[in-house]
Amino acid sequence: MASAERDPVRRTGRWVSVRLQHRDVRVQEECVSYAGIVITSFENGAEVGERWIPLGVDPSEADDEQLIQQLREALIWQARRPPKAAGE
Repeated sequence: MASAERDPVRRTGRWVSVRLQHRDVRVQEECVSYAGIVITSFENGAEVGERWIPLGVDPSEADDEQLIQQLREALIWQARRPPKAAGE
């Protein structure tokens, strides 16, 4: 993996990186490449977590909901607080 992709600018605090990535998976004798979205969490410049969500050719509504939930959780973690209800 390219250094620029894996070694982000060092920032203080919490932040997340979202990027498209292909991963190769060996299934029996065959190597298959899958596209996915990688959500990487950083705290004070150090990687503290990574999630890879596979992307299908024809994603279902459930696939979309899973991605939205993962992005939501990452952004709440970054903000260090749960979102406020409307009107709060």
